[in-house]
Amino acid sequence: MYQVLVLNPNSSQKVTENLRDTVSAPNTVELSFYTAPPEAPKEITGEETSRQSEKVVLDDLKDKKLNYDGILVCCYSDHPLVRSLAKLVDCPVMGIMQATLLYALSNGTIRRSFVLTSVSEWLPLLDKAIEGFVGAESFPSGKFQRTRALDVNVTNLSDPEQFAKIEKKVSGFLDEYKDDSIDCVLLGCAGMAGLDKKLAERFPLQFIDSVKIGVDFLTGLMQFKARE
Repeated sequence: MYQVLVLNPNSSQKVTENLRDTVSAPNTVELSFYTAPPEAPKEITGEETSRQSEKVVLDDLKDKKLNYDGILVCCYSDHPLVRSLAKLVDCPVMGIMQATLLYALSNGTIRRSFVLTSVSEWLPLLDKAIEGFVGAESFPSGKFQRTRALDVNVTNLSDPEQFAKIEKKVSGFLDEYKDDSIDCVLLGCAGMAGLDKKLAERFPLQFIDSVKIGVDFLTGLMQFKARE
């Protein structure tokens, strides 16, 4: 049985509990969940809060035995914890953003996708992160359209009363992109866990839950490492 740590680098227990309630794993994988200590930001809104959360989490974990086969960092960004944790452990470490981008690039049925994030502060950062991930000097518009924001805080994304606003926003974005061959939306926040099914019931395209696809890609990396 593979042991995976699903790591929430913010201090919101609400986000972690939503992950626990909505994310499943293959039969060969057992999930454990971690929430950053209270000193960490309650939500991560950019580079400064990312660095703050990295420091708090590393200070908390550095003296603990991390007996896991894989670690999934559940902040949708180029979060520095992905690299810093990889230096501490002898197991695959993956970020949920990277998992969704791998999915969009490797799935031959997807023509074009865009990232749906929580708040507008993320828009330039995520577009830049996409460029960096694919190794491009400009935005890779052949495979992606620009990131869009719901303007809903991460801690509120799973609230049922927010869904009407989310649905209306998504409808508007899809209307704007109606001529852009969009057939996949990458849910760009761990707080959106569980929204994939709800949105797919209302719109005729794929909605990719970043934590679910992250668990699946991480499982593949763990299996590959075990065969080395």
